[in-house]
Amino acid sequence: MPPSLEHVFTIHGMIQKEHVLQLQTVKGGPQRVVAPIGKGFVKGKDFEAEIVPGGADWMLIDPTTSTAHLDVRLSARTSTSHSLSIHYTGVIKIDEKCAGPMGFDPKAESTRFGDHEWFANPVVETSNPELKWMEAVYHFEMYRV
Repeated sequence: MPPSLEHVFTIHGMIQKEHVLQLQTVKGGPQRVVAPIGKGFVKGKDFEAEIVPGGADWMLIDPTTSTAHLDVRLSARTSTSHSLSIHYTGVIKIDEKCAGPMGFDPKAESTRFGDHEWFANPVVETSNPELKWMEAVYHFEMYRV
């Protein structure tokens, strides 16, 4: 029997253009982009948390393969003052739908789940006793189906 997927949470992070750092080509290869995540939310079936400033995506973009290697760390706080720390690495295929938002095209629209080919492996830490099960799960997989 093939494994089944269960939606656990959604992350929606907002990046402000004026805070993005473009390092261009680094170490003779990919382009480094540091994109701070200043606000947003994490929503699950039994919880909701607001992303707080301080997180970012330290991505490496490989223009030869049109892929970005993600390295995201963000923090969030629930309405009951519990904290979440989420770190994930992954790969996203840079296609037409994500090129607009990544390039801050004023006509670009926000993308949605299923719009891209991407894979990530989030690791969660939390102060919320009701969400401690997330720390015990070996990994979550986030990807387009």
